[in-house]
Amino acid sequence: MCAGFALYFCSGSKSAIIHYGESKVPFKSIVVFLFFTLLLVYFAFLNPNEVDIHLTQVHSLRLPMIALFFGCVLLGILFAGFLNWTLSIKTSFANIKEVRRYRHQEKINQRAAKFFERAENLTVGGSVSKAVPIYEKILKRSPNHLGALNRLGNILREDGNPQRALELHLRAVEIVPDNLEVLYSLADDYAAMAMNVAEMETLEKILKLDQNSPRPLYRLRATHLKTGDWALVGDVQKKLISRIEDTEEKEKEKKLLGQYICNNGMRYFSNDNLEAAAPEFKRAIREDAQCLSAYIVLGDIYVKTENKKAALKTWKSGYENTRSPVCLVRMEKLQLESNQAEEMIRFYEEAIRASQNSYRETLCLLLGALCLEQDNTEEAIRTIEDNSGSEKSLLHSLLLAEAYRKQRNEKHSQEALQLASNQVRNAILKFECDQCGGTLAEWAVNCPSCGAFGGVTCRSGIRVR
Repeated sequence: MCAGFALYFCSGSKSAIIHYGESKVPFKSIVVFLFFTLLLVYFAFLNPNEVDIHLTQVHSLRLPMIALFFGCVLLGILFAGFLNWTLSIKTSFANIKEVRRYRHQEKINQRAAKFFERAENLTVGGSVSKAVPIYEKILKRSPNHLGALNRLGNILREDGNPQRALELHLRAVEIVPDNLEVLYSLADDYAAMAMNVAEMETLEKILKLDQNSPRPLYRLRATHLKTGDWALVGDVQKKLISRIEDTEEKEKEKKLLGQYICNNGMRYFSNDNLEAAAPEFKRAIREDAQCLSAYIVLGDIYVKTENKKAALKTWKSGYENTRSPVCLVRMEKLQLESNQAEEMIRFYEEAIRASQNSYRETLCLLLGALCLEQDNTEEAIRTIEDNSGSEKSLLHSLLLAEAYRKQRNEKHSQEALQLASNQVRNAILKFECDQCGGTLAEWAVNCPSCGAFGGVTCRSGIRVR
């Protein structure tokens, strides 16, 4: 038994313990035991003499050297065993205390979970006012309850108390610094309090944690839009486009990128910084070939810098990509100022030949109006008559009346004016549905198209095509 104790304390390792009652004895324990046995035999062989140990000046004790050595070792083992036993008792009491604390906390957590589930059900059911006291009760018993901190903060912010919401969410961030839901709630608090810098810093942190989702970039873009920094908005928009997988949504965001770049160009243009503005509008066109504003203002920049050829080329390209009459009006004005009306008339004619039905009418009206302005009434009448079809619009009728008047053809002028008058009268007597926008010849209780009740009203004003 003494050898067993010696083996335990000399080895200093769990692997050296002899497990009594078990058949397996670790090899390391056997080696240590043999080493200790050989050491005792070695000392006994080299020290056969006896040693006098004086207990007092009078009394002494004569012991063999081996007995003295073994006694010292045994005394050390007993002392070490006593210390280990004392520490074991202390550790046992500490473990008991920890277990009791853990069980107590577990009961608190279970109770908080039940209260939280009840509060969540009330919130989902719309009884938010009843859920608030429960969230408060949870935080009173468990101040670090993450769910209660986040939910209560969101409710308080929506109820107009963002300061209290901010305090709760900051406490939640201290507990879980990298929780995305809590960070988004914190960003909402900063947004409600118009703390744009803090909101952007929070969103940047989210962006580092969530490098695949477009959601943080949507939020960051909205924050930059509030500050009106179009350059930063454009940078965020580029990153956002790279994270969007849906093709239709990506095309939509590309158009927005063109608008943001164009807005940045307008900032320079408003300050007469034309050199900085022009590249921005060109970049906007590269991102979105249908960005009408970029074509228009870029052409205006060329006019201001007396590069009329580039202006006409830009507006022509703008019309070809957007089919907007605004480009044609800009071109016409510049051509008339340069006494080149014939060039514009030829452009209108070529455009009419190449146009589809949806744009043909507008081009014909523009060409007819230009011919009238140039006193070319025969060309104006021919253009309108050949391209108006069997049913003329109000604008066709008014232009024809003006052309015939200039031609001193009173009969045809009166007929065109009478037709315009009838069109105005018929337009006034038509009805429209406020819900779907459909037109009706007579009033009805329910709209025949969408079935809306009481939505059919007499249309005010006149719409011309």
